[in-house]
Parts: sequence; C-alpha cells; structure tokens
Amino acid sequence: MLDLSASARKSPYFAKDQAKATRCTKFIGSGSQASSTHAYRIAAGALANSGRYNNRDVVMISAEGARRQRMRPDLTEINIAAAAGVTFITDVPADRERSYNVGEREVAHYLGIKRYVEVEPGVWQRPG
Repeated sequence: MLDLSASARKSPYFAKDQAKATRCTKFIGSGSQASSTHAYRIAAGALANSGRYNNRDVVMISAEGARRQRMRPDLTEINIAAAAGVTFITDVPADRERSYNVGEREVAHYLGIKRYVEVEPGVWQRPG
C-alpha cells in the first residue's frame, strides 16, 4: 500500500489519487517540480520508479497534465513493469478525459499498445 499523505502538494484531486495509491505496491511517475506527480514520487520513496517489479505488483501510474514544461510519462519504467506482468492502476476514464489530463490519456494509449486491457475503470491487466 502506498501512502501519499506525506506529499507536499495536495491538489483538489489528492483524495482520488490517494484512493488509487492505497491499492498499490509500487509507483511510476516523475513530473516537473510544480506537479502532483513529482510530489507523489517523493512521497512514495523507494517504491517509486524502482525498476524492479514482479507479476504480483500493483503499480500506480501518475502522469502530468497540460502545463508548461510538463514531463511526458516515463515509458521506459512502464515497459519494465509491463515486462514483469504487473497490474496497473491509472485514472478512471471520467478523470482521464478531462481536457487537462493529457498525460493520463498518453498512458492509457500506451498501455493499449503494450496489450493491456482496462478490466475495470482504471485497472489494467494483460489478458491470459
């Protein structure tokens, strides 16, 4: 379980993000200095962007929204986790479709390319 409560940045969407994190064993995300994603990475500590995953891991992905100097999602780290067969937790469709959430849409698109399927809102697994 990830606890993001130590995050120095708590946006109006913090409760949604903490609810996702409580289901997870690891975190993927970087983000620019002003982003919640960056603050969550710091709060997740050694569980963030670890480069080490197994098929029992449930991994929260946080991706930065439409802001100046935004960082794109860390596809290299997502690839490492996907190769291990993790379950990913992302924003649900209603949140990811807000115009600001370009990073979340990039993640969803990329997970589809990696042959992951959204088996329930915000939960991605590889079939079989």
